[in-house]
Amino acid sequence: MRKDETKVWHNPELAPFARAPKAGSTSRSGTTPQDSRVAKEHRAALEALFAPRREPEPEGSGKNGKNGRDSTPKPGRIVLAPPPQSDPRATERQRLLSKLLVAEGRPHITKAANEFLGAGFTFPDDQDVHLKLLEHSDESRVREALSSLSSLLVGELPKRRAVLESRLRRIEEFAEDESTRDAAAQLRRQVSGRPDTQNQSAQ
Repeated sequence: MRKDETKVWHNPELAPFARAPKAGSTSRSGTTPQDSRVAKEHRAALEALFAPRREPEPEGSGKNGKNGRDSTPKPGRIVLAPPPQSDPRATERQRLLSKLLVAEGRPHITKAANEFLGAGFTFPDDQDVHLKLLEHSDESRVREALSSLSSLLVGELPKRRAVLESRLRRIEEFAEDESTRDAAAQLRRQVSGRPDTQNQSAQ
């Protein structure tokens, strides 16, 4: 060493950076970086082993993890069309006609027939309806029923031949008006000359 060289003393506390350990050197505690990494992996494995497990959410639950709302699309609402409104007039007509067809006895039949006509309806061309009207207390209604039955039985067979003949005989015997008795006798001869529905179906 030369005499003119200036000696430089480095204070380790004032050194801005400490020297890095050389490769292959160990720390003061005697552990290497590889040992630290193994220890961390071992600790992470233990934490994963003893950590409480969370139940997986079932697929298709439809829950959104952020707001918890149901994200499953709901089916559209089916709107049914309102039922068609029935004709109140037709309903009333059917009610009164049914009342006439189930009536029994001259007073009840007369009352039901008058209610039907009083509501503004006309009797349909039906054998059962006119068969009921043969027991009306008003002979004018009876003659109308006899005329309607005579026209219907030209193209139809009598549905209740025995009942019809029985009522025609009673009209012939007890009707006050001669025209009513004659109309009943004529219709009975018309009916007796034709087979009834039951005999024809039996053949």
